[in-house]
This record gives sequence, structure tokens and C-alpha cells, in this order.
Amino acid sequence: MKHVIVVVLALALAISPALSSSDRRKVGIGVVLGAPTGFTVKYWESQRVAYQGSIGGMFHGGLMIAGDYLVQQNALRNQQVPFYYGAGMFLGDAGFGGPDYSHGKLALGVRAAFGLDYAPREHPIDVAIELGPSLLLTPVVGMGVQLSVSFRFYP
Repeated sequence: MKHVIVVVLALALAISPALSSSDRRKVGIGVVLGAPTGFTVKYWESQRVAYQGSIGGMFHGGLMIAGDYLVQQNALRNQQVPFYYGAGMFLGDAGFGGPDYSHGKLALGVRAAFGLDYAPREHPIDVAIELGPSLLLTPVVGMGVQLSVSFRFYP
């Protein structure tokens, strides 16, 4: 775990100088708590479209890597708290659905993502809460739900 923290911090330091002031708030690096608990990165392609990735541990142990395509909507009529939705995939120990589904086995699945992302303009951070209904495709077919809270910093 210490090695992962060192790698993430090194990447953050390497990315920071490469971003010009016009690219601020384009790449966010931080932590995610829940399913999974670990590290997260969010890349904004435009004001409306973003990609996020995460790597971390699951409730019953094991490691999961996930990636999502997200679309932001101003559903709450508050630009600092956009609603977002999207779809993605995950690989690893999904850790949901009981031991018959995936515990201790390599799993592949797809998921939907729904969330709120608080991003104050005056600070280089965002805080997101996300619900992700998931469909496990291997080793067996099953369903589950991933819930997480993310904290990201935009260097």
C-alpha cells in the first residue's frame, strides 16, 4: 500500500508543472472511500464530459480497477453541484453479491454511475458522492451496488 501512495504522489508532482493555468481543473487526483476505497483520477474533456478512473480495495478484500465515462447535467440549477451520469467497466474482485459471485476471483463487470459533484470555483477541489448499480459478467452473472465518496485536488 505504501508503494501505491508513493507512485500516486509522484504522478501528481509530475503532472502539476505540466498543466498550464488554462488547463487548471482539467485533471483531478485524490482518494475514494467506499467501493472501492483507494485512489481516483478525473479528467475533464470539456465542461460537460469527464472520464474517471479508480483503483482500490473492496469490502471483502481484493483489488478493483474501474473506469467511467461521465456526462454532467445542471439538473439542480447550481453550477457548483452538477448531477452526473455515465457508464463504465471494472476488473478485479468486485466483492459484492456474496461469496458465490466473486470473492477471491477475478471479476469483470459493467456499471452505471449516478452522482453529485461539488466543485467550488474558488478552490481547486471537488467532492463527489456516487451510486453505481453494477452487473457482474464473470466468473458468474450477478448484480450489486457500489457507493462511494471521492475527494479530488486539481493541481
